[in-house]
Amino acid sequence: MIRPATLADLDGVHALEQACFDTDAQSRRSLRYLISRARSDFLIVLAAGHVVADVIVLYRRNAGVARLYSIAVGDAARGRGLGLTLLGEAEIAAVGRGCHALRAEARQANKASRTLFSRAGYCERERLPGYYPARARETAREDGIRLEKLLNPTE
Repeated sequence: MIRPATLADLDGVHALEQACFDTDAQSRRSLRYLISRARSDFLIVLAAGHVVADVIVLYRRNAGVARLYSIAVGDAARGRGLGLTLLGEAEIAAVGRGCHALRAEARQANKASRTLFSRAGYCERERLPGYYPARARETAREDGIRLEKLLNPTE
């Protein structure tokens, strides 16, 4: 079941963040803000009452371009197509807010994420040197890739 996150889901989305992201997981405070006050769509997937996946899309006034801020699928829920499903829901939400494009970033070394975006029709637009913080036990920052998909509200 996919639905908007509420503050009652805070523990579940925080646990998912901690499980999916090693150095750039969102804090509880940040997640609380994203759920309750940000110009965003924060969607979650529930299975057996637990948050197993989520997607966060951010909006700026009159920008026309939405930013896919985060997408996370827990280990137990992988391989079920939830990533593609959540990307589709994010695109629908962005079109509903009048956006003509959706942008995202991924670590250059994250082949799974880049493959997911490619399968969903995203184009790699720009290399982002040193965009991501170094992972545990590493000292160098990691390069990122900016991705973009033009959205057609008539599709």
